[in-house]
Amino acid sequence: MHEILTIVLKLSIIIFLITAMLHIGTSLTLGQILAPLRNARLVIASLGVTYVLVPLTAIAITRALPLEQPLRTGLVLLSMTAGSEAGPKFIGTAKGNIPFSVALLSMQLVVTIIYVPLVLSFLLPEVRIDYGNLFLKLFTLVLLPMVSGLFLKARHGSIAERLSPLMHKMSTVFLFLMAVLIIILHFAEIVRLLGSGTILAGILFVVISFIIGYLLGGPGQDTRRTLGFMSGARNASIALMIASQVFDDPDVLLMITLTVILMLVILLPTAYWFGRRAVS
Repeated sequence: MHEILTIVLKLSIIIFLITAMLHIGTSLTLGQILAPLRNARLVIASLGVTYVLVPLTAIAITRALPLEQPLRTGLVLLSMTAGSEAGPKFIGTAKGNIPFSVALLSMQLVVTIIYVPLVLSFLLPEVRIDYGNLFLKLFTLVLLPMVSGLFLKARHGSIAERLSPLMHKMSTVFLFLMAVLIIILHFAEIVRLLGSGTILAGILFVVISFIIGYLLGGPGQDTRRTLGFMSGARNASIALMIASQVFDDPDVLLMITLTVILMLVILLPTAYWFGRRAVS
């Protein structure tokens, strides 16, 4: 049963990524995505939060709480992998600035691919990362669906208008399915860590990262929500792939997985709460 659920989870992640990126592409234009990047102050603040303040938050938490070294390593590694593909989905639900979230996601993915290996290579000179696998994953599951959606929007607007709501509904369903399956598959490990400070560390990391992004996201509520969610959400797939290549201790992977569960549990309801407030 565990193997079947693992396969279903992997398929759910793939379907979620494709449908979420297709929804973004079919609902926006390239000009809308690139426009927020003209705000130099917001771009600089976003990069500073993402690659300086959020990792420093993880380091501070791992030093303040009595975590074992592999768990500390997992949290710090996850904090460095910005560019969560689920970020624009959270932001759409929270009625944030979706074009800015997509522009930020694209920028974060590029920077993350360069930033993480450089930092790890400095800290661990023996580290070797499979760039080919990383680029293939990002191209196939993120870039290609989004570009295809943008092409449909530009050349076949009527098809894009019909496809966009369907992709939105499908991505929402598979996002919730992912959350449920991750919790079911890792429930025993979560129970094992109760009382160890690990869950508290994950909660503090997600909440503080979100607050930092929200406070530094500019004067507009939409951009503040956007940077908040893009800071609180990390790229789990990149973090897990790098951890599996570099570290032998399974607790590194466990810390990443647990924190991702906490991200979903905390950020999904938060996004719906912001969304309801925006409507009312």
